[in-house]
Amino acid sequence: MSERRWLSWVLAAVTGVGLFGCVDGQGGPPQSGQIGGVHGSEGGCDEEAEDIGADVVSPLGFSANEVIAALSGERSAPLTWAKGGSTTAAVSLGELVSARFVRSQPAKEGWPEGSGPALLVDCADHLQIDAPLAFATEDGAFDESFTVTLRATQVDDARYYHDIDLDALQGSYEVTEVDPAEFREVLVYLSGTLSSSAAHGTIKGNAETHPIGSGPDGVVGLEFFNVAEF
Repeated sequence: MSERRWLSWVLAAVTGVGLFGCVDGQGGPPQSGQIGGVHGSEGGCDEEAEDIGADVVSPLGFSANEVIAALSGERSAPLTWAKGGSTTAAVSLGELVSARFVRSQPAKEGWPEGSGPALLVDCADHLQIDAPLAFATEDGAFDESFTVTLRATQVDDARYYHDIDLDALQGSYEVTEVDPAEFREVLVYLSGTLSSSAAHGTIKGNAETHPIGSGPDGVVGLEFFNVAEF
């Protein structure tokens, strides 16, 4: 099923940052040459990220390599397609690429009072860990490999989020939940959790209509749709 919402240009941009930025705890890595971390305020969280060695025990009590050791290897789970049918999904985490310790707290100047997305923000200290992830389905719809940024607040559990490049798919999946020809842009994204014994996640998408009007009064429609759950 899909759901269509009409948003102003400004609200669409703000909502996107709030739901897909700080909520998943994925900020950009520190800039090259900087020491002591990078500070930023985005999506309701005030965050400071600092490079950390793979084996250095973070203030959370564990290292990035300990997270990788707990979560690496292949995990499989039943996957159900939103349009009907099922298959098996396999998720496999590779070796650590880089890591950062992120200090996070609610931003002093965050979301406007009473705004919905602010209630979803999780501003907890965490490790950001970049690592390759392989995601495949037994029916061949997905057979992808990409680098994700894990968000780990404990050693044996982490979350990730990834925008799927529909133009570079190795699997056979095509967007049929909506008609791409009717929209300005269609995005599909994978989000999930890895634990020491299991993998869970969802594949969802949104389709942006062509704008109606222009300037601050212009609006776009965002149609949200589900692809699969595992």
